[in-house]
Amino acid sequence: MSAPIPNLARAIRTVLTADADRAAARVGFVRRRRKISGAAFIQTLVFGWIEDPRAPVDALAARCPVPGVTPQAFHKRFTPAATEFVREVLLRAVGQLVAAQPIAVPLLQRFAGVYVEDSTVVALPDTLRDTFPGCGGNTPSAGLAAIKAHVRWELTTGRITGMAFQPGRQPDGRFNATDDPLPAGALRLADLGYFDFGVLTRLSAAGVFWISRLPPNAVAAVGDERPSEVWRLLRQWSGDLLDLRVTAGNETRIGCRLLAFRCPPGVAARRREQSAERQRKKGRVVSERLRVLCEWTVFATNLPADRFTPEQVWVLYRLRWQVELLLKLWRSHGGVGQSHGRLGHRVLCEVYAKLLAMVVRHWLLLTGGGPLARMNPVRAAREARRFALAVADALPCARRLRRVLRSLRDTLALLRPRHRRRKRPSALELLFEPQTPS
Repeated sequence: MSAPIPNLARAIRTVLTADADRAAARVGFVRRRRKISGAAFIQTLVFGWIEDPRAPVDALAARCPVPGVTPQAFHKRFTPAATEFVREVLLRAVGQLVAAQPIAVPLLQRFAGVYVEDSTVVALPDTLRDTFPGCGGNTPSAGLAAIKAHVRWELTTGRITGMAFQPGRQPDGRFNATDDPLPAGALRLADLGYFDFGVLTRLSAAGVFWISRLPPNAVAAVGDERPSEVWRLLRQWSGDLLDLRVTAGNETRIGCRLLAFRCPPGVAARRREQSAERQRKKGRVVSERLRVLCEWTVFATNLPADRFTPEQVWVLYRLRWQVELLLKLWRSHGGVGQSHGRLGHRVLCEVYAKLLAMVVRHWLLLTGGGPLARMNPVRAAREARRFALAVADALPCARRLRRVLRSLRDTLALLRPRHRRRKRPSALELLFEPQTPS
C-alpha cells in the first residue's frame, strides 16, 4: 500500500522550499537577497542528481530554476556554509513522517515496527582528515579521510527514521543507537559491527526486542554453570539446532536466548576456505574456534521461545539484509560516493546532497508501496529518475505536484514484481511462507 499522496507532496514542498530557505539563513548560506536562494540551490542539487547521479556541477547549473545562472556562479556557492546548510536540510528531511501504509504480515504485526540499521562509508579528500579521519589504505573506507553515514529504516512502512554521521575510522559499535530510543515492542536488527552488550541491555530494559549475531569470542553460561566460550558449547553439541536460555557476556551480562543452526556441509566448507584465506593473509593458521564456528550460524535474541520458533527468528534476522540492499542501491544507482570535485567542502557538500536526493527519491518510491510490496527496486529507481524533473517543475503548485505523484504511482504499479526464487526463497518470500532455514 502506497504512501498518501497529499502527505508526500506536503513533505517534499516543505523540506525543499520553506525549510530550505530558513536553514540557508540560519547557517549563513544566504546573508542577503540573492539570485540563487537556498531553496533554488537545494532543489537543483536534489532533482538534478536524482535525474543524473553522475552529472557534474556545470550540468546542474543548466537545470537551476533561476534563469541566467552561470556554471561559475553555481560553483562558487559550494562553500563550507553550503555544506552545513545541505546537512541541516538532510536531517530535517529524515525527520519527516513520510511512510507507506504497512502490508499485513502476521509475523511482523507482533512488533511495534521493525527497525534495521547499517552504515555506508564514503571517501573524502585528504584535507578533511582532521575532521573525518579514515583508517588509511587503499579502500574507500580506509583512506586518510572518510565519513560514515548511519541509517535507520523501518521496514513495514519504509520510513527512514534516522541518519547520523561520524568519522570513517570509528567502528559501528561507537554509534549509540539508543540516543534516539525505539518504541517499546519494536524489533531492532543490526549486523555484528553494532554488537554491544550494554546497548542490548538497555534495549531489553526499554521493552525493545532484538536479534544479533554473536562475536567469535562471546561467552555464555547455561543455568548455574560457569561461563565458557560459545564455540566450546557448540563443539560438544550433536544436534543440528541449539536453542537455550543463557546468560551472555563477561563484564556486562545479559539474559538472552542462544540460537545456533548447523550449516549444510557445502556452506561450512566455503566458510572454512574463506577463513583460511583471511588467516593466511595475516600470517596465521585457522584456530579450532574458527573451525567450529564455520559449521554454525549463531544468534542471540530476547525474543521469547514460547512465541517465536527458531525458524521465525532466522527469517526475521534475514530482513536485516534489506538495509544493505538499500545502501547498495544508493551507491550504485544514486551516485553516493562518486564526485567530480576535489576540494574538501565541495565533496562533503555533494555527499550530503546526494544522500538528501536518495531520501527524496525513496519518498517517491513509496508511492508504489513500502519495502514489503515486492517491487523491483532497480526498475522503480529508474522510473523515479524519469519523473525527477517533472516533480521539480511541479513543486511551486501543490495541485500539480499531487498530479505528478499520482502519475508516478500509476507507473510503478505497472512494474513487474520481483522474480520469485523457488529453490532459495528470499527473506521477503519467507515472511509469507516461513520455511526451515537451509
